[in-house]
Amino acid sequence: MVLDNIGALATNNPRFPGVLGLVTDAAVAIRNGRVVWAGPSERTPQGLRSLPSLDCGGRAVLPGLVDAHTHLVFAGDRSEEFVVRSTGMHGARAVARSGGAATARLNHLANASGIADLIGRRLDRMLDSGVTTVEASAGYSNEYERELALMETVVDAGRHHVVDLVPTFDVPGLPLTASDRSRALAEVAEQHLPRAARLGAAVRVSLGTDALTAEEAGHLIGVAADLGTRTRIHHRGQTPEVYRLALEASVPVVDHAGYPDRDQAEQMAERGISVVITPTAMLGARRSPASLRRLMERGVAVGLGTDCSPAPVMVESLPLAITLAVTEMGLTSDQAIWAATMGSARAMGMGDRGWLGRGAMADLVVLDAPSPTHLPYRPGTNLVWKVLKAGEVVVSR
Repeated sequence: MVLDNIGALATNNPRFPGVLGLVTDAAVAIRNGRVVWAGPSERTPQGLRSLPSLDCGGRAVLPGLVDAHTHLVFAGDRSEEFVVRSTGMHGARAVARSGGAATARLNHLANASGIADLIGRRLDRMLDSGVTTVEASAGYSNEYERELALMETVVDAGRHHVVDLVPTFDVPGLPLTASDRSRALAEVAEQHLPRAARLGAAVRVSLGTDALTAEEAGHLIGVAADLGTRTRIHHRGQTPEVYRLALEASVPVVDHAGYPDRDQAEQMAERGISVVITPTAMLGARRSPASLRRLMERGVAVGLGTDCSPAPVMVESLPLAITLAVTEMGLTSDQAIWAATMGSARAMGMGDRGWLGRGAMADLVVLDAPSPTHLPYRPGTNLVWKVLKAGEVVVSR
């Protein structure tokens, strides 16, 4: 088909002007689930004009949104903890006062089909807001077998949903005693990482308090890389080692960036290391978020995620994360939209989406608005008119 009469088309293609590669009075032509043309309507090749058309009525079109960081593999909720946190109580005290992390217990009790059903319903809501690709991890257990079983559930759920689901295996914490810790580290490297690789999952290690040391993380990153697995580093607190390790081990993604210095940021940009931010994680946490604009100005690719998880708040809306990236974290509207499309796709190593041009996956969102900037400008309003996944209309209003 051809989408024509597009008021403003965000291509994320550098051949067009601005951060979003914006084209007005545009058209997009699709064949076999791929974009074969995206640009000014008047330049649409003659051979494509006979394709069935979808009149966008002057609406804005952008690539399908990509949620680059979620923990959506969970049962239950922690709404009682949210209520306690809203009084000003934080951390372990809030968890204890609300009866503990109920979702961890429910995850152990839930069967695979029950978890898969919950994942599917969350993906339905994400798709309804324009999201076409989602990264998914669990991270709720120190039991490696349970974490891997949840990753198997993610893979199965992805086979039954139109949204592309990309699994990530979060390496659980290690025992505190030296002998047990060494044995567990060897077990992860020799048994669990190969299993994660067979599932097609990325591997994420965590640095910081109650997590891995830089040496332990570096060892696991090396093992995962040898298996051909994409790696990520989860940043906890202001841990300066995370950037040094990312550069030394050529880790493609740092989740939850803090404050890399200028030299580190420039080196990250040169080596194509992405940073994934979850602005919605700040909701309810009462923390001051870092400014992201300086990272993007230094050439670091920034991706966005909802951090969809049961605490501190449960957020399934990537458009809300886009708004918060603008209002609370210093990005411009165009930068935030780019981060939630091209930036997130780049962080996930998916070069065929997040942009619109010849050869790109035909994942598109048509907004009932004249400009892509209405997405961050109008939080709380679902502006989606149509969603196309691989060239098929999957949401229509």
